[in-house]
Amino acid sequence: MIEKEKEQAEHTRTLLRGSRIDTHITPTIQDAVHQMVLYTFDAIALDMDTEDSSRLIGLLLDLKHTRNTLLLAFPICASEDRSSLLIRGFDMCLTERVSEEVCAAICALLRRPSLSEYSLGSAPPVQIVHKGIMMDPLRQKVTIDGVEVVLTALEFKLLYLLASNPSIVFSKERIYERLWSENSIYGCQSVVDMVCSIRKKLKISSKDSTYIKTIKGAGYCFAP
Repeated sequence: MIEKEKEQAEHTRTLLRGSRIDTHITPTIQDAVHQMVLYTFDAIALDMDTEDSSRLIGLLLDLKHTRNTLLLAFPICASEDRSSLLIRGFDMCLTERVSEEVCAAICALLRRPSLSEYSLGSAPPVQIVHKGIMMDPLRQKVTIDGVEVVLTALEFKLLYLLASNPSIVFSKERIYERLWSENSIYGCQSVVDMVCSIRKKLKISSKDSTYIKTIKGAGYCFAP
């Protein structure tokens, strides 16, 4: 994070530490350039009030294209300035310098799936729209009838796995192994609990077959 206000920066660091996110803070553009040459960062947050911050934008965009670095800029009050940065490649812009909002934005960015999760040469997964539900895998966003539904990262992966394979029945064991990348010998109940949680958040019952169908003795599938 490139932040000139020391007290603000330390408060943000404390908040991010609570989310188990390691943070490196630098107050100057010169030191930021030095650190970016030496290290690779998953996300970079730029305080636009830092002296000469505009000179760093080109380098940040290069990092995004070469290393898939996620970019956040703040505070940017003018809508045309925010639009310009977003069009050029920044992932998110905030209007104010508030530690809680900066922390939330960074956490949201890091929840997005990395392009490295997709096989070489394949296209990133696409949005899925089905009977009022919309799933955006690149933004980890779900809406139902236009209302956003907040899912955890694993809940989203489970729902997207089913939705991207309509009518295909997945056993609880197979779902567990796909989501947790380990043997499912003790994990099937976790899948059951997660499906219940997703249904609760979508406000559907276990008997509803509009989205997730329970196939008795077999597992789950997404309605065709």
